[in-house]
Amino acid sequence: MSDPCKQDLNSSEIKKILLVEGNNDCHLVMGLCKKQNVTENFSIHDCQGIDIALKNLNSLIIRPDPPEVIGAVLDADKSIMTQWNRIQKKLQDCDYNFPQNPMVNGTIIQGYQDKPKLGFWLMPNNINAGIVEDFCIELVPQNRQDTFRFAQECVAEAKNRKLTDFKDQDYSKAELCTYLAWQDEPGFPPGKAIGTKKLNADAELAKHFTDWLKQLFG
Repeated sequence: MSDPCKQDLNSSEIKKILLVEGNNDCHLVMGLCKKQNVTENFSIHDCQGIDIALKNLNSLIIRPDPPEVIGAVLDADKSIMTQWNRIQKKLQDCDYNFPQNPMVNGTIIQGYQDKPKLGFWLMPNNINAGIVEDFCIELVPQNRQDTFRFAQECVAEAKNRKLTDFKDQDYSKAELCTYLAWQDEPGFPPGKAIGTKKLNADAELAKHFTDWLKQLFG
């Protein structure tokens, strides 16, 4: 059985493709699509990092038979505008008309001539710096907020006592993983946590994300 997160980018049969940075991102997207009844009329490819994602994006656009639609879900990391400018610089020879800032509910750029339509979602919310785990934290249900806050306290205490080795940019990842470690099946990945309601697919941010997918690939 083929890996749903590793669609062949060289296949001319792929007309709509979503590029993501990692395996967790892929399964999160699939989990949200299932819960929100999003028609999965697009393929997903785990690029294993933003550098390869941008390289693949450029290669898909300029090839002789590009897909009709290409989406990219990327972490904003330390700066939303640094990442946005990096994307534009990578595609500067493709002559797309980028907005000055990412759109709050996800950016969609219309294609022209033989160029594909493009879509961008910068995790967590197209506004703030952060990563996919920050997006997931916004999906923690109200009835589990006390659990999550205590997970945050535990991470902070461990950090203060110098019992941790994770980097500062992975702080929210440590918080989310601690919260998920306390569920009925410890260590749920985010995609599975969506399916078991440990993360809420009906949260406002989740709906904005799936609405962007529908508009992009619909």
